[in-house]
Amino acid sequence: MRLLLIVSSLFFTTSVYSAGWQPRQLMDFTVEACQSWEHSAELKTGALVGPVEISSIELRGKQIGVKHRLAVHDQYYLELDVIDRMGLRTRFISTLYRADGDPLLMLSLSSDCSLQVARKINYSDSGQALNVVSLDEDFAVRGEPEWLNPPLVFLERVRSESENQSNADALPPIRVGLVDSGVNYAIPLINRHLARDSDGKLIGYDFWDMDDLPYDAHPLRSEFFVQRHGTRTASLLLREAPDIVLVPYRYPRPDMSRMQALVEHAASNQVDILGMPLGSNRAEDWRAFEQAARAHPDMLFIASAGNNGRDIDDDPVYPAALDLDNLLVVTSADDFVRPADRTNWGKESVDYLIPAENVSLIDYSGKEITASGTSYAVPRLTALAANLKMVHREWTAADIIVELRRRYGSNHTSDWVSSGYIADPLAGRPLEIKLLSKLTISHTGNSEFRLPLDILILDPAWTHQRIQQAVQTAYDLLAQCGIGAGDISIHSFAGDDYLRDLSTGTAHTLLGAMNRTATTVVFARDTRMQEPFTGEAFGLGNTRRRPWLANSVWLMPDIGDEGIALAHELFHVISNNGEHVEDSANLMQERTDADSQTLTDRQCQYAQVTGAANRLLY
Repeated sequence: MRLLLIVSSLFFTTSVYSAGWQPRQLMDFTVEACQSWEHSAELKTGALVGPVEISSIELRGKQIGVKHRLAVHDQYYLELDVIDRMGLRTRFISTLYRADGDPLLMLSLSSDCSLQVARKINYSDSGQALNVVSLDEDFAVRGEPEWLNPPLVFLERVRSESENQSNADALPPIRVGLVDSGVNYAIPLINRHLARDSDGKLIGYDFWDMDDLPYDAHPLRSEFFVQRHGTRTASLLLREAPDIVLVPYRYPRPDMSRMQALVEHAASNQVDILGMPLGSNRAEDWRAFEQAARAHPDMLFIASAGNNGRDIDDDPVYPAALDLDNLLVVTSADDFVRPADRTNWGKESVDYLIPAENVSLIDYSGKEITASGTSYAVPRLTALAANLKMVHREWTAADIIVELRRRYGSNHTSDWVSSGYIADPLAGRPLEIKLLSKLTISHTGNSEFRLPLDILILDPAWTHQRIQQAVQTAYDLLAQCGIGAGDISIHSFAGDDYLRDLSTGTAHTLLGAMNRTATTVVFARDTRMQEPFTGEAFGLGNTRRRPWLANSVWLMPDIGDEGIALAHELFHVISNNGEHVEDSANLMQERTDADSQTLTDRQCQYAQVTGAANRLLY
């Protein structure tokens, strides 16, 4: 009966709700309901509040709780979720809504009915959700609000390179659309690139809330716990295509038929390229988009393959699986030029593999982070297409697709995608590698074989003295196998900053710019490989799908015992063997240290034969 009294009291207190609503009163009700459930394992109410609608709460096909919905006033209703595990209640969540469905307040209680979380949503006078705030145990606001629709104030726009040229006929930047969860338009990088119309108004649009504030907010599971995604993808797009202006769209999750209006909006605002790092398993969600895309064959749409770890030829994801001539689908490549772990593929449905693991970008807060997945393959390919369009303004979707296939068509990826692998979407920017000097090494003992090296320095932490010492130590250790120094050339680097780090894709650009004549040692800044090592060797055996890396060694500045480590990695390459030994004194134990310096006669003989056969030794 205690629960009935609380419900009745809440129902009759209309003045509370006409003036607003009181978290304390909802808390009292929720605690009473929680304690009553403790004894009865069911929610009991009286006729004053009408019937209670009961439904199951499921996650991945399993019931995890029970939802109760009941009216408490003609303007409000409550949802009470009882979450249980193995028959034991773990949480009790109470949410207050307006009759139109707008959420107002959420309280979460633990199994002992004590308050865990309290959050409320603030609205403007016009009914627009402004932000979410956390409440403490006294229901006072705690911390900063999490914005849902903050006002948009434009910063001074960054002019593109073409606009800054003295030529009076210089073309304006192209407009590129991005359909995601919106963007944090307070971040300068994004704000200064926002596309505006002739009146200075934002061109982008929020097709979720149907307003002109496409702010990054993705309340996927709960309106009170907002996820953010679009800022990340937008920042990557703008970093790789800095001369464009951005038209951000917040996708219409409540009604996917609005995708047709979104495409029409983009077309009417001269958006010829639309990145779409999103998708779902429901084909019906994308019928409106499919119809609109077919109606605009000159527009290029770029979609993600998804992150489910499956072949979408057999188990489709949409819009990736749609048969559209002006749609490109991309997935994320791992370090071995295969679909990365958990990402999707499809020989027919997916066009390109592109490196999108551990990519640098900016998150919703404006902080620098790394992220991975097919969502980040989309802005990389979108940026590449936009950069092509900047040079060839007359190109349509068909022209861009033909050019991409001409450049990146590859048979060695046919197990997973239809068109190829794009190792480095930024390739083609200014890059210079030139001979800096020759390095002289003292010989130790008699050398039956010579090992020449091409050395490339990518980071100033690698001083000439440090390199000299590391190389000298390496040859001193290899001397026990009769391997001495050959011609050693040191090369300097001038180019984009991202090329200073090891990754499979960027190495394609970097090593391709070198006139390599010998085993290459790269003294890098850092690694962006998925499994990071401070030293890494690439022989013929582990580079079949990435041949540009063959016969190269990469060292990072924080490697220990760098001379010993260099000898270790060089031996891997010379012998074309990645195996390690358990002998702690042996150079080829898994983790090198100051005491791991010896090599056996058998190891030396194998390295000599293999290195000479592969023309690494002479």
